[in-house]
Amino acid sequence: MKVLFICTANSCRSQMAEAWGRALFPADWEVASAGLLTYRISRRTRAVMAEVGLDMAGQEPKTIEKVDLDAFDLVVTLSQEAGQYLPQLADPSRHRHCPVADPMAFAGTPEETRADFRRGRDEIRAIVAAIAAGAQS
Repeated sequence: MKVLFICTANSCRSQMAEAWGRALFPADWEVASAGLLTYRISRRTRAVMAEVGLDMAGQEPKTIEKVDLDAFDLVVTLSQEAGQYLPQLADPSRHRHCPVADPMAFAGTPEETRADFRRGRDEIRAIVAAIAAGAQS
């Protein structure tokens, strides 16, 4: 099984999903992430993933132009924009849209911002875990 997670900038949500996939998917599954555009992976993203023991070393942002969308068994969009602008797949049934509010867009105190990144991390974990459980049943 090959799963691709896509969000707007491939700097937070889809990168979190890729890290969760590496931790939660069966060993023979492949997981990747991409964005409609790219920014550097946020230090806050890396920090909240490290809190749960997930190292994102080696993960790099990439755009959807760098991947063959039809090479994946499942394409999961994690932002409204990614769901809206995802190019047509040869088999549209392989697309699952699971929008998650963007922690990068949150405005608040440092403590509130960290809490919102944790909320996003935990919501994405639930999505990834559900995909793993659904495919194995």
